[in-house]
Amino acid sequence: MSGRRLRARTAAVACGTAVVVSTVTVAGCGGSGPVDVQSSAAAGGQVAAGSAQVPPGSARATADTVSRSVVDGVTELGRVAAGLRELPGVKAPSTLARSWSWNGWRSGASGMEALDGTFGKWRGKPVTAVSVWCDGPESLQTNLDAVDAYQNYVGDMDVAVGGLVRGETWKQAAAGKYVARWTKAMRTLRAKRKGKGTTYVRIAHEMNGDWMAWGMNASTLKYYIKGYRLYASIVRKEFPEARLTWSPNGGNHTNVTIDQMYPGDDVVDVIGPDIYDGWPDVTSAAVFNETATLWLTPGSPRGILAWQSWAEEKGKPLALPEWGIIHGDHPDFIIGVHDVMARYAGQKGKVSNAGRFVYDVYFNAEDEFKLVGGDNPKSAAAYKARTWGN
Repeated sequence: MSGRRLRARTAAVACGTAVVVSTVTVAGCGGSGPVDVQSSAAAGGQVAAGSAQVPPGSARATADTVSRSVVDGVTELGRVAAGLRELPGVKAPSTLARSWSWNGWRSGASGMEALDGTFGKWRGKPVTAVSVWCDGPESLQTNLDAVDAYQNYVGDMDVAVGGLVRGETWKQAAAGKYVARWTKAMRTLRAKRKGKGTTYVRIAHEMNGDWMAWGMNASTLKYYIKGYRLYASIVRKEFPEARLTWSPNGGNHTNVTIDQMYPGDDVVDVIGPDIYDGWPDVTSAAVFNETATLWLTPGSPRGILAWQSWAEEKGKPLALPEWGIIHGDHPDFIIGVHDVMARYAGQKGKVSNAGRFVYDVYFNAEDEFKLVGGDNPKSAAAYKARTWGN
């Protein structure tokens, strides 16, 4: 099938420590305030009310204590006041000055079942958001071949564009070495997505892990921020209709806090962490409720409610470009994620969506994650029993 390729992917979807899972992804055929998280009787159990408001000395402090044993030895850093460089002559406009109309909460999946329509038919509601990965070799990052499989798809699309290729550095990127490649990529992407739904561009997703070519840490932080901002300024110039989704891993594997690695309000339109079940496995509603508000050391959200609270503080909408089960058939994870997104669902129109979910894409691209075409009947039933998107 056009656009189909296999990519060896080292994906760690853990929290505090770098637990690495080797997988194969089909790219192109293929994430503040209290919340009540309720499970249905049919799915069994109930998730107790949780709160993303984490005052000092309470849930966040508890999470930090637990996390220290996992990430022992990391140190807090002072905020980096780096000189930020954009493409010459291109200044990213202020987010406050940009008036966009939102579609509310769009929902979908990745993988073959999203591409051929099976996923939408199965859940009883069409897929309105998909994710593709163009983050491998230089040719793929430039030509964005994975988008081609969806040439007849007119909904919203999240495109992970990578940033660096193995062997390249953020210092080189910050100096402008890859401007030509990034410019060609955005011109190509705009042409491929012309006249279709909203395109969300994810530059260097999961940069706070050590399994991607574009991983960053304290020693490369200032170059990462400059490099990200430079690529973002190219997106603004070459594909102004696109929106920038800043996408850390749901768990932090660096010695840098979330606030330190944040590249700036003007180059982030949506905050979109990748969040997966695990560490600990969500084997009950109680476990989901406990982990939903967790923070890590150094200071970074771990659970979905912690991310919701932080995004609201930043005044940004939320997304889950990648999310799903991985360590077993755990319906309470599906139920919990749904109920949080439904509680904080994005609104339609030109309104503030701070802390609200504007899209999610279930990762149905590999066997252990699958709800459709996989062996997770309880999770599949929990997903199918719910309405996704508004």
